[in-house]
Amino acid sequence: MKALILRFTTICLLAAAALTGCRSSGSEFLGRWVNTKNPSESFRIVRNGDEFLIVGSDQKPGVGAIYRAGTLEVQGGILSTNLTYVRQTDTILTPGFFGQVEFKRLK
Repeated sequence: MKALILRFTTICLLAAAALTGCRSSGSEFLGRWVNTKNPSESFRIVRNGDEFLIVGSDQKPGVGAIYRAGTLEVQGGILSTNLTYVRQTDTILTPGFFGQVEFKRLK
């Protein structure tokens, strides 16, 4: 009986540890984001199965992205671009014409 209780307790503890440690990859990108320098520019990132969908404020059909190596990668016909999440500031950096563009999460 003690062995059964010990085995059950061990299984419960391992399951709890696994569930708390399993965060789906890329979930830090989910939400609504606004440009820190131009508040009229915003977008939303939602999950689309195993991929992500980036929808602009105009609500037109979004652009697909995949989570790879800690960034969201948007592939175009010729080029691809990466969105990088900065955990310390809870922002996303995207490439712009004159450097990086920063977006902060709307709460």
